[in-house]
Amino acid sequence: MIKKLWIGLDDTDSKRYGCTTYVGALLLQSLKAAGYNVIGYPRLVRLNPNCPYKTRGNAAIAIAVETDKIEPIEDIVIRIIENNSDLQAEGTDPGAVLVVGEPSQSLREYYWHVVRDLSTIEEAEKIAKENNVSLLRWKAGRGIIGAIAAIGADLTLGKTYELIAYRKKEYWGTIRLVDPESVWEMDKATYPLTFDNIDKETGEIRITPHTPCPVLLGIRGVTPNIVEEAYKILKILEPVEFYVIFETNQATDAHLQLAKIKDVKDSVSVIIDGVVKSKPSFTIGGHVFFRLEDGTGEITCAAYEPTKKFRHIIVELEPGDRVTVYGAVKKKPQGLTLNLEKIHIKSLTELYLVKAPKCSVCGRRMEKIGKTGYMCRKCKVSLSEPEIVKIERKISPGVYEVPASARRHLSKPLALTSNY
Repeated sequence: MIKKLWIGLDDTDSKRYGCTTYVGALLLQSLKAAGYNVIGYPRLVRLNPNCPYKTRGNAAIAIAVETDKIEPIEDIVIRIIENNSDLQAEGTDPGAVLVVGEPSQSLREYYWHVVRDLSTIEEAEKIAKENNVSLLRWKAGRGIIGAIAAIGADLTLGKTYELIAYRKKEYWGTIRLVDPESVWEMDKATYPLTFDNIDKETGEIRITPHTPCPVLLGIRGVTPNIVEEAYKILKILEPVEFYVIFETNQATDAHLQLAKIKDVKDSVSVIIDGVVKSKPSFTIGGHVFFRLEDGTGEITCAAYEPTKKFRHIIVELEPGDRVTVYGAVKKKPQGLTLNLEKIHIKSLTELYLVKAPKCSVCGRRMEKIGKTGYMCRKCKVSLSEPEIVKIERKISPGVYEVPASARRHLSKPLALTSNY
């Protein structure tokens, strides 16, 4: 009987080289070459961006195929992983999983756990046992966590697509040869249907990574057609091994969850409604910090130097401003700190400057006499009330985000949403 079989894999790369998406792409090619019918697009699933065990972007891969026998596919998976993983590197602990049929509700729930929190190998083993998931492991096998979560990925919050082009092996570790002007042309023609191609604040090209991995470039967009159209606009000055279009949870804010300050913990990403407690200020290194309160507690919020002009919005906040903050919570020397990804400034407190009034005769500022009175020494005119001037704020209510160069894979750009 023909069955649907899901294959998940994770943790095949290292900081030295490699890429889990590349191993997934090679697996996809091998499955097609062996005659298997691949169902839909392969999935590139980003998981908790705060995971301490991640190599770079914490991506796992899931592929669905039609088959009547599992064993030959297991053999292909084993061969691809063993031939293309950096198994000698510390911390590279590949895992692959196979699931017959559609993912259960508990696998869906496990995905949400892994994308928003930290999981353990023991938890993954328990979920696998409960759902008849076949496990393949190398070394510590930590990759089974992401592999199971990738198969259970729930894309009901939305999905995007990424076209990833891969390099010929002899080019790995060298400068990527993509004409920058063509990237600007591509962005002009396709934005916002494609996004995060360029950091317009710095002019940095964002589609090409800087690591010694097999990825030449990645174009993110809202449909498979638009990323392919965008790719055709580019002028690529080196040979491309091949490209794959992935269905992803990128740019969906799937990692974020509503929380009260009293409930936040290290390594989660949250949305908190609160009131600015302290005046933000720049520190050594160009970072900006302020305290936020919500009635259940206080937390430090940070806009770090790489967020560039975003910091100049944050530093204009004042105590009493009502905001919603979005970002990752990290344990820092000053305590739990929320690294800002976005901020919704809901309302601004009114600020006033108290001045000595002007003399109605000569127009000069009066001098303060006693605790409440004012007098012009020249004209002997006196007044009891000061002049109160409303200070115009330099920022306005609205939603602000970090630039593309500081944006995490899962963070939804404002260009893709009107949900604020």
